[in-house]
Amino acid sequence: MSSQTAQLPEAFEALPEDEERVFTVEFFRRAVPFDSGALDDSKTTDAADQLLASLQ
Repeated sequence: MSSQTAQLPEAFEALPEDEERVFTVEFFRRAVPFDSGALDDSKTTDAADQLLASLQ
């Protein structure tokens, strides 16, 4: 990862909340489509468990 790329998360977190939302929408609008392939139930459950744990 380049140093410029490594600085992006900190720059993002320094934005006011409303600007973070605007940036996020624009970022996803421009993001390259990604096909992760089919997910089975266990992968979906694992991803949901990890997300829930990170929110607690």
